[in-house]
Amino acid sequence: IRGYHTSDETVEISKKFLAQMGKDCIIVNDAPGFVSNRVLMLTINEAIFLVQEQVASAGEVDQIFKSCFGHKMGPLETADLIGLDTILYSIEVLYESFNDSKYRPCPLLKKMVDAGLYGRKSGQGFYTYQQQ
Repeated sequence: IRGYHTSDETVEISKKFLAQMGKDCIIVNDAPGFVSNRVLMLTINEAIFLVQEQVASAGEVDQIFKSCFGHKMGPLETADLIGLDTILYSIEVLYESFNDSKYRPCPLLKKMVDAGLYGRKSGQGFYTYQQQ
């Protein structure tokens, strides 16, 4: 993320450091949610709305993304991996930052988080996980 005061020299040093670790670098400007969270949180939130509205099950939503788009994980599997509490917090920050209704958290997401269903870290989210 390029901040307001980030120099070109700092960017070049960072690129070289990442290259030494075999990593690619994509530079974007600073904004709430950056790039991936702004896209991913909308996708996950809309997938939760689909489950809430009984358009499709969590498994069906995820299978569509894996089968049709070649994703390794569907949006709800990804949400469980990240943590539903983290997803809720992220989308609330986007909603507050932009004051745009497209970031309104799905009521089912809030309900699940209130119930302690955080995904993998709690053992239950859209899927059930065996606790170690």
